[in-house]
Parts: sequence; C-alpha cells; structure tokens
Amino acid sequence: MGYKEYASQEPDLELVRSCALSYIFSNPRNTAPDKVVFFDPITGLGRTYSEIQKRTRSLAQGLKSLGVKPNDVIAFMSPNSIDYAITCYAVLGCGAVVSPVNAASTSTELEGQLKTSTARFLIAHSSLVALAENAVLRTKVEKLIQADGQSDKHGDDTAETLAGSLVAGELDSIQESELDTRLAFLCFSSGTTGKAKGVRTSHKNVTSNMQQWSTHLPEDFTGSGVSIGFLPFSHIYGLMYYCCLAMFSGSTVIVVNKFDFGSYLGYIQKYRPESLIIVPPVALRLAKDTDIPKYDLSSVKRIMSAAAPLSPELRRATEMRLKQLFDTDVFIYQAWGATETSPMITAVPQNRPDKKDTVGNVVRNVVCRIVDPETLADVEVSGDGVSKPGEIWCRGPNVTAGYYANEASTREAFVVDEQGNRWYRSGDIGTVDDEGFFTIVDRIKEMIKYKGLQVVPSELEGKLLEHSAVADACVVGVWVEEQATELPVAFVVISAEAKDVHRHKLTKRIHQHINAKVAHHKRLRGGIIFVDAIPKSPSGKILRRELKETVKSQKLGSKL
Repeated sequence: MGYKEYASQEPDLELVRSCALSYIFSNPRNTAPDKVVFFDPITGLGRTYSEIQKRTRSLAQGLKSLGVKPNDVIAFMSPNSIDYAITCYAVLGCGAVVSPVNAASTSTELEGQLKTSTARFLIAHSSLVALAENAVLRTKVEKLIQADGQSDKHGDDTAETLAGSLVAGELDSIQESELDTRLAFLCFSSGTTGKAKGVRTSHKNVTSNMQQWSTHLPEDFTGSGVSIGFLPFSHIYGLMYYCCLAMFSGSTVIVVNKFDFGSYLGYIQKYRPESLIIVPPVALRLAKDTDIPKYDLSSVKRIMSAAAPLSPELRRATEMRLKQLFDTDVFIYQAWGATETSPMITAVPQNRPDKKDTVGNVVRNVVCRIVDPETLADVEVSGDGVSKPGEIWCRGPNVTAGYYANEASTREAFVVDEQGNRWYRSGDIGTVDDEGFFTIVDRIKEMIKYKGLQVVPSELEGKLLEHSAVADACVVGVWVEEQATELPVAFVVISAEAKDVHRHKLTKRIHQHINAKVAHHKRLRGGIIFVDAIPKSPSGKILRRELKETVKSQKLGSKL
C-alpha cells in the first residue's frame, strides 16, 4: 500500500441509508410523546417530542407556501432557542438546505455568507432583523422571515406562528440515490485563519456521524440524559449534538441562549446533568473561577472538551478542582474533528482513562494517516511506537465532498492517492501511538519556527496556565527581521490573586516558571504582553490573528 493507515479496532458499522430528518425522527429509544426535549430555563417553556414533530410538519408546510423549493439554501440566523432545531428540521422537511449563521456575526459577515451560499431565504431572530435587513440588500435573498414572535413589523407570519397555526403537512423525502450528494447543512468554517468557507454536509455525512458518535460514546445517548445547551447551535459541534443527536436519542436539552458562567453553574446545580460538553475556555473557568464553590456540581461524571486543544495541564487542574470541591472523579476527555468531518473523527472512550491526554481513537468507518505536510510522505514511527508529528489526513462517510462554490479551496484541502482514495487534509499536526490514539500538537499555520526549531504554542500555553498568576494565556509567533526568525510571544491574563503584583516582578516570575519547564529554544523570547482577555470565537478557538495584529502595532512585550 505504501502508507500506514489507522482505523478503529471495532468492526465497521452498517450505515443507514436514510435522509437526515427521517433518521433524527426515527426514535430508537422509544421516547415518550410528552417528554420535553428542548427546555428554556428562563421562560419555563418547553417543546415535547410529539410537539416538535407536529410543529416541524406545520412549519415545513408554511415554508413551502412561501416558495421554498427542494435544494434551496435557507440561511438561519438566531441565538439558541427551543425552536432552533424545529426550524432546521422544517427546512430539511422541504428538501432544502440549512445554512446556519452565527448569531454574533456582523452585517458584513452575514452578507458574505449569504452571497457565498446563494441563499434564497433568510430566517432571522427578531433581535437580528435590523442587521439582517441591511445585509440582504446586496444579495440574492428573496425573502426575510422573522423567526420568533406572533408577527413581524409588517404584520406577516413568523416561523413561530407558522409552526403553531398551520395544519401539519407531509415532509419531503430524499431519494436513496441522492443521499451522498444532496446537502442537509451548509455550515461555514470559523474563518479564524482566513475567509470563511461553506462546508457541504450531505445527508449521508449527517447520518454517518450520528451513528459514529453515538456508538463511540454511548453513555451520552441513552435517552435519559440532560445536557446544558450553551454551545452555539449554529456551529457543527452544537448542531450535531443538540439538534441531531438529542432528538434522536430523546435526551433533554436545557437551552441557553446567552452564555453566562454563573447561570451555567446554576443550571448544572438545578438540572443535574451527568455529562457536560464544553470548549477549553469553560474548562479554564472550572479550574480557576472563584465562584465554583458556591454551586453543587456533584452530578457531573463526564466532561467532553472539543473544538480547540485542551492541554493536559488544564485537564488535570480541572479534574483536581472538582475532586477537591465535590469529591467526584470526573472523567474529562477530548474529542477531535472539524466542520468538514461532520464533526467527530476521534474521541477518548470511557474505558480508556489512561488515554485522557490524547484526543482518542478513530470512530468506526474512518481511516486516518499522519503525513509530513511538506513531502506528503507518511511520517516515521519511533522505537516507542509513537509517530513523529505530521498532518492528520482522514477519509470516511462523514467527510465532506468539499466547499460550496469554491473549487480552489476544495482542491487545496483534498489529496487523491495512487489507489484512488480521497483524503481530507485537516491542517492539524498530531501524533499517534501504537494503540491508535491521537494527540493533537497544533495547527500547521500556528506552529512557530525559532531558528528552524519547532515551538508548539499549545504546549507553552499549557505550561503558562500552571502558574497561579495566569488566568488565561495565548502564544503566537512573530517574525523579527533583525534576527531572521520567529519569536514566541505570550499574551497573559492576570489572575485575581496577582492583580496587585508589579508587572515587572510578575514578568520575571512567569519567565522563570517557563524556562524551568521547557527546552532552551522554546523560551518566550518575544516577551510577555499583559491583556484583559484572550479573544476567542464562540466555539472556543483563540483568534490568534487578532493578537498578531496587536503585536505588530506595538513593541514586543517584556523580555528577559
């Protein structure tokens, strides 16, 4: 074969041949019709399993009456709500495509997504209608539909009233021959390293990853669970977990439309979830926030972190804090994937606590490789069975066919090998051990080269967070012409207990801490810059470009 493949040790799944909506509504756990699946803790309103299906059929009928046709792209911009999933289901029920828009998007960002996706309709929450009206002026959007309320300012029906008032109609089905190519979702990549791209997620991609995710981590999909739904439903991570898998398994989602850490802790205390799905910034708060002891988090047994790297140091600190405060042994683990993989590729199974410093092993029906991104040859495996770092490539039924109306980016992201296999180039650098467990080192574009030697930002960030004076941190590489090399620069948020320490003294302490823990070439030669907050996307990714621009606009930070 000429290269080394890594796959699940479990047998491949017999994948369903079903459209996404039919599979989501298939009810394998025999969920009771009156069970509440989506619940708003502020209003006290909820949507039951049977009500969700009825409102989906009614809204689909309403959307068809407004002119929605099969294959149309319907953009949807809204914060999380108990009707978010219903709107998605109704669009799918028209045979159309859902293109979720981050509710935090600017008018310019929304306009860009509408143009790229060629959306015919935009459904927007009432709080975002004014922004949406401005964005659609220069696009092909034919109609703007308000998502919520009894009527819009023109007196027209909203999606909410259509769902609640119309007679339920029949849902469109997708022919089996079209499942591989017909799109269900058109999610846009976060754009943290360049212009956002529309990822083509087919019905087969959705149903495949639902099966892969629910069989790799079955504990979360028994139907008896409660989850706190604060991750944006517009992001593939939240979209798949809350809108697809929660309804599929009959779990209850406590819908959080605006994240507030204190409220989040209160919801955990009140609704007693056993599992949390989070992003690393939330792990950081759990490890360091002074309000944690005010709440009872003893119900939590498992925490999955994804969407951005979680350092081993931060994982251990979070576990230790929860153990000290609540005497619980919480299993904190990572999963890895991308919008392009719908999203899950790897996760740490519950029976492998010894692998918590990895992002887990491969889900079924997926094959991965680790490749030198420059030579495109597979990396070598050292004597201890762990590979050298390389770019992770993958292929499987959950991997996108490419980007919407963007052939150049599609060609760049995929490679076809000598056997005709088509591999997705993830852009993530990682290693794999002799049992097939992967560890993410960093993004290719974020690796720092100091005089030809590799410096991994996430490694330094993990070491920084071990220091009691550091509440949050980010490391970026900055090119210094005089030295003809990149230098690592740290951005640091000071913890409450160190606020009064003189900055020069604090800088010296942090440098001493880092220098004692890393190789000589990994020292923070670019200095330390103190900031009020580290900018992050809603999914938890650090917006490194913003920080690099900050460095360009000022002298490098405090150096020792």
